[in-house]
Amino acid sequence: MSQKPPLSSAAGIAIKETYGPDDITGFDAGRDLGASAGEFPFTRGPYPGMYRERVWTRRFQVGFGSPGESNERIKYLVENGANGFVITIDLPTSYGFDSDDPIAQGEVGVTGVAISTLEDMETLYDGFSPDSVSYALSIRPPVSAVTLAMLASVAEKKGIALDKVIGTQQNDPFYQMSGGPLQTVTQFFPLDGTLRLCADNIEFISTRMPRLNWMVTNGYNLRETGVNAIQDGAFTLGHAFNVFKMAKDRGLDVNVFARRASFFLSCSIDFFEEIAKFRAMRRIYAHTMREVFGATNPECWRMRFSVQSAGNTLTTQQPEVNVVRAGVEALAAALGGAQSIHLCSYDEGHGLPTEASSRMALRTQQVIAYETGITRTVDPLGGSYFVENLTNQMEQAIRAKLAEIDGLGGMFEAIRHGWLENQINQARYQYQADVDSGRRPLVGVNVFQIPQSEELPIEIHKIKADEWGTKRSEYLKQWRQRRDAVKWAEAMAHIETAWREGTNMVPALMNAVQNGVTMGECNEAMRQAQKWSFR
Repeated sequence: MSQKPPLSSAAGIAIKETYGPDDITGFDAGRDLGASAGEFPFTRGPYPGMYRERVWTRRFQVGFGSPGESNERIKYLVENGANGFVITIDLPTSYGFDSDDPIAQGEVGVTGVAISTLEDMETLYDGFSPDSVSYALSIRPPVSAVTLAMLASVAEKKGIALDKVIGTQQNDPFYQMSGGPLQTVTQFFPLDGTLRLCADNIEFISTRMPRLNWMVTNGYNLRETGVNAIQDGAFTLGHAFNVFKMAKDRGLDVNVFARRASFFLSCSIDFFEEIAKFRAMRRIYAHTMREVFGATNPECWRMRFSVQSAGNTLTTQQPEVNVVRAGVEALAAALGGAQSIHLCSYDEGHGLPTEASSRMALRTQQVIAYETGITRTVDPLGGSYFVENLTNQMEQAIRAKLAEIDGLGGMFEAIRHGWLENQINQARYQYQADVDSGRRPLVGVNVFQIPQSEELPIEIHKIKADEWGTKRSEYLKQWRQRRDAVKWAEAMAHIETAWREGTNMVPALMNAVQNGVTMGECNEAMRQAQKWSFR
């Protein structure tokens, strides 16, 4: 194949040979380009001083096996300089099942940590305090309502006021927006109930836990399906605006609940396109929050997001090259103004990261933060003719796609009726066709290959699914024997009553987990209250 680079971005935006002053006149130039970081519409960054005042949170994805094993990995990473964590949940937990449920067989602790009891959440926080260490729990409604109840209960048991708790609770009702994962979510819990719990979480967090972020959209998982940067920006923002409308319809004040809304985004490998995407999304968000939703609190105009380097750019071939890919993507995230960054480890194409690969990912961030000098000034690419032009083009393209979504009745309807699924499938087909034809170079895959015999061997994290499942089943058996049967029954009944009465479910779930009700039992009680069963 030809080694000549393509003359358009990955999303198809044409790239000129050179750029000059004429390329940033006209569209939005006077309105937006002159503002500083921390000023509306936040093109140059959400905060005035940016990394001069505080370097982004160096966040790590943690979660495997039992809460005790995950807690040990967190302590290891803290000792090596990490200061924020994405807690990944295993499949049974993420769908609302306990580790000893027959449906969980073979999956306990494999793709994340198993959480079934309040004690499990306490174990994750062993040695740490929820008012000082930031955990972002990678989960979705309805399960996120239970984990929020567990977090609030841990804080209360530690004597920490709820308004001091920090971190992030993912609260995206369409965490998986397409295909089998979405169908699985709706198979296990009715969609209307999921949307109700999403609003319950927003209400509880915004009124009782004002320092806790709630993640409105998991754009990362969406981007991992294969959509391009333009689709990524439009689908993510369109989904968020639907959630905000739902919260306003609940009667919640946009000047309150939107203060702690946050996003989880992907940063892919097309360096300047990703930077432009972040800048354009901030600008669109600011204008929409002020001019469409009527927010008068400037904090509600500021789009805040965490970024993870792209998983779908990792290769199993020559996996050590993934160190370079993740480093480039982290640099783009920083230049794009992310508040926290998480790097995929180079071995994640093969399995869960090892301690060694996690440390390398952390060191990569530390080199970028402390050696490159990019933190010495705010928005170092601001004013670049190319970057500003690309930002403007990206904004126009995202707005056009948002208009298309609005014409369908919003993102929720686009998801319900399969439009999004079609968009994703087309993007996947185009990506694979570009790789197969060589239009999209992929080092080690369609260019610069080496024989498999020359591949460097890498250590793979050992999966102990059977062992974890057996231990967790025994633990839950003992847990159920220890709890007070009368208080447990009363707490279960209270869940069903609260659901039928339409009250906020988080206090009822707090009462439940404090009286021994497990994750799976909480979800089953809510299912029964809706007279609905998947079995």
